[in-house]
Amino acid sequence: MADTAGTFTDLEIRIFQKQEQGYPVEITLGGQQEFPRGFLPAEVLPWSPGGDVVADGSKLFEMLFKDGTLRGAWAEARGRASQRRLRFRIDPQAAELHALPWELLLENQALLAAQADTPFSRYLPIALPWSGAVEQRPIKLLVAISDPDDLKEKYDLAQADVALERKALEEAFAHVDQKSLEVTFMEAPITLERIEEELRKGYHIFHYLGHGAYNSKRQQAALYLQDAAGHAKRALDDEIVSMVARQGVRPHLIFLAACQSAVRSSADAFVGLGPKLVSAGVPAVIAMQDFVTVDTARKFSSAFYQRLVEHGQVDRAGNEARSSLLTAGRPDASVPVAFLRLKSAQLWGNEVDARGEVLGSKNPKIFWTGLIRMLQQGKCTPLIGPRVCGRWIPSRNEIAERWAIEHGYPFGDKVNLARVAQYMASSQGEDFPRGELMDTTLKEMLRRLPEELRPAKQASSLTELVNAVGFQTLVADDPNEVHRVLAALNLPLYLTTNFVSFMTESLQALQRKPTRELCRWNERLDGLPSIFEERPDYRPTPEEPLVYHFFGTDDEPDSVVLTEDNYFDWLVKVSAEPERVPPVIQAAMTNTQLMFLGYSMHDIEFRVIMRGLIATRGQRRNFKHVAVQLDVDDVQVENVGSVQTFLQQYFQDAEINVYWGSMEQFISELKEQWENASR
Repeated sequence: MADTAGTFTDLEIRIFQKQEQGYPVEITLGGQQEFPRGFLPAEVLPWSPGGDVVADGSKLFEMLFKDGTLRGAWAEARGRASQRRLRFRIDPQAAELHALPWELLLENQALLAAQADTPFSRYLPIALPWSGAVEQRPIKLLVAISDPDDLKEKYDLAQADVALERKALEEAFAHVDQKSLEVTFMEAPITLERIEEELRKGYHIFHYLGHGAYNSKRQQAALYLQDAAGHAKRALDDEIVSMVARQGVRPHLIFLAACQSAVRSSADAFVGLGPKLVSAGVPAVIAMQDFVTVDTARKFSSAFYQRLVEHGQVDRAGNEARSSLLTAGRPDASVPVAFLRLKSAQLWGNEVDARGEVLGSKNPKIFWTGLIRMLQQGKCTPLIGPRVCGRWIPSRNEIAERWAIEHGYPFGDKVNLARVAQYMASSQGEDFPRGELMDTTLKEMLRRLPEELRPAKQASSLTELVNAVGFQTLVADDPNEVHRVLAALNLPLYLTTNFVSFMTESLQALQRKPTRELCRWNERLDGLPSIFEERPDYRPTPEEPLVYHFFGTDDEPDSVVLTEDNYFDWLVKVSAEPERVPPVIQAAMTNTQLMFLGYSMHDIEFRVIMRGLIATRGQRRNFKHVAVQLDVDDVQVENVGSVQTFLQQYFQDAEINVYWGSMEQFISELKEQWENASR
């Protein structure tokens, strides 16, 4: 499943609600470079197809880039990045534009949605959590071919050739290693109840092949499934979506090889079944936006899966499959549509299969051997950062961006939570951002929880909510959840710069008896009870581990370090009065191997800990640190080597080994290495 293609630069085309001049359009390249706004002419609607794919595609392209500002932006973006991941993002207030066949966009006789250098999708951002890329192998695919025995008689629809369709899909998977992909074909009857029963077994992909329909008056999609006797039974979109939403582990991809399974009305971008499934939390959906021939659906499916299993990128596989349709002369090549809620479009592949790199190390095996040995001896201390909080609460960047809008933050760094919180504190008081943080995270987690998991009693804090739901329930579908993996290491001490209780809850789930402590960095915290005062002889053990929060906990809001001033005050106080950090913690910072998880070198938490504790503790013994490099947001592909060299030099004096790779890669490798050593 190696991916040998180059790196794609994100190019998002976002279209807003119609104004007097037309529809405002913004083009953003690489998530950073935003070109000046232009306008899509309002007369693009109503769209009248001419029946000639080339002429229609050229016409649509000319309309989109009729504005000179947009045409210039497109040309500059194309010049700066030859390989672009194209995402069409149409705001809900401009939902009528979803009726346009954007997959037809044609530039210089080239269909953008079929080019290898321009993976194409319709991006539908939603707030539901993403469970992460598929790490399990083999990837499990469930195929349901619905062929009710009375389709012709009841609905005047052609019967499907089940044997032929199955053979075509089997041929598509014939050259795929069975260790990589496991395909299961459902036997008839294909009822909604039996589909639900099968999906509960944890399939990553669900492929439906059969007839579908769309009622424009009712704005309702349906699939022609079967009843227990094999007769036709229409399943309405709301029924299907509700069934999928109830699954604890939803498929990562749903493929709808059905006529009109993706038609959308101008009133609501989520009317068609495809988009509705995305709105229910399915990361990717392939669906048909118009009538499609059986031959086209078959050829597209075959090519799509052959490419998808190689690299795991949905939009790229869609382009490659669409290209094969053009080669075959299929006139309906633009009908399949990729709806995504993931900007990366990556369901598996590089982010999962690739190994990270230990910078400066010629032999990664030595690095892992040493780390595992320290863990086995209890001489390694994890230090958990802000990017480990998982999918149930919003990230710091998400919170900052939301607050920046709500409170009119006037500066450009709208994803810098410490600075946005500082701005709020300056106008509404020091404690205001803390209260907002507690309220925001509690409400957001409640909203993200499936209805069946929401407790009847209202929780007063995030810790109370997590305890009521049960942390094991929250992470049941994720064997590589960071806190879950760390808890299994059987360590006596866990350090964190987060305020959430996830680490404590993970340890309790393993029948440990953890103690939760926080740094008393200001006078308001001096009177809080402490286990070190209650039990002067207390020492953390694997059976009674300690979870120590440097920057506060949610059940003591006064303890939370949030604004820039809070971080400076913390640093000054802890430096002037080292006894505010218990001797047990000081000893761990000095005498054990620290394993940083969930940090970027730009995170203020990481920099404060580095400068405030590690750099001021004097000469450490000969232990190496481990830093997990998550993101360097402003790094271009051509600059990776320079950044890696910089990191090696930056951390050399502190004797820190830098792991160049995502947190997901690191924790996956750590779990694998730990389990191998424990056998």
